[in-house]
Amino acid sequence: MDRKEFIKNEINQDPKDPFNYYLLAIEYQKEASLKEAFDQFETIIANFPDYVATYYTYANALLAANKEDRAEVVIQMGIIQAEKKGAAKALKELKQLLDINF
Repeated sequence: MDRKEFIKNEINQDPKDPFNYYLLAIEYQKEASLKEAFDQFETIIANFPDYVATYYTYANALLAANKEDRAEVVIQMGIIQAEKKGAAKALKELKQLLDINF
């Protein structure tokens, strides 16, 4: 079983764990399957908005794909979620990403 199939199996077993969706998005990203990666990131944002790690990784992927408008929105959403969770490191990183790119 390859990594993607293993992760998909984990998602089926525990669909409420955002980490597995995140791992799947990263696997798609490694393969340059950006549509699939972006779909997974969007799923996480929609279903697990407080999973803060998503925002920085997704925004970077969007920036690399020249999707600056969506990247800026994702960063702003991440800043809001990081503030809500008190995730100081993530908040700092997202603000830096915003400052560097916008």
